[in-house]
Amino acid sequence: MTEPKYTIRRAEQRHVPDIYRLSRDFAKFQHLPEEMLIVTIKDLEDNLSSWFQCLVLEYKAADSDTVEVIGYAQWTYTFDSSFGRVASLNDLYVTSGHRGCGGGLSLITHLTKICDQQGCVGLTWLVHRWNKQAITFYSKLNAINVSEIYEVQQMGMMEDDFNKLVNATPKVGLM
Repeated sequence: MTEPKYTIRRAEQRHVPDIYRLSRDFAKFQHLPEEMLIVTIKDLEDNLSSWFQCLVLEYKAADSDTVEVIGYAQWTYTFDSSFGRVASLNDLYVTSGHRGCGGGLSLITHLTKICDQQGCVGLTWLVHRWNKQAITFYSKLNAINVSEIYEVQQMGMMEDDFNKLVNATPKVGLM
């Protein structure tokens, strides 16, 4: 009998339905309200590789020919005026039945190698305070809580408030 097999690869268009499914699972895990989930499959199709990058974790059971996508890491690149090129991990998710198999660690390890090849000096991400399992996982990688060290608080603006500013008339024009 052969062993189950895990594989990681760069996401392609054929993986978009799986990324969408897993992103919905991840949102439920994070207790996000359904009305906050505005990204569509088309959004993912249109923006994969241009606005975001993604790795998928595939699983093939020992007694099956079926390959199932059971995890993903999704990230973007940014440029920080102090640090230079930095990658921002948006999602790292492995389905509950496959946690502890080394898939999450493998995803983030491959991700850091890719980011290093792109000239990044670091990787940042957010984690919910209540997600002690993730905090423990990241701490074992020697990740630090940058919000405490740099005394920052992440701010954001979504939907209605974002649109108010989009539609506002600035006092100074853009040339």
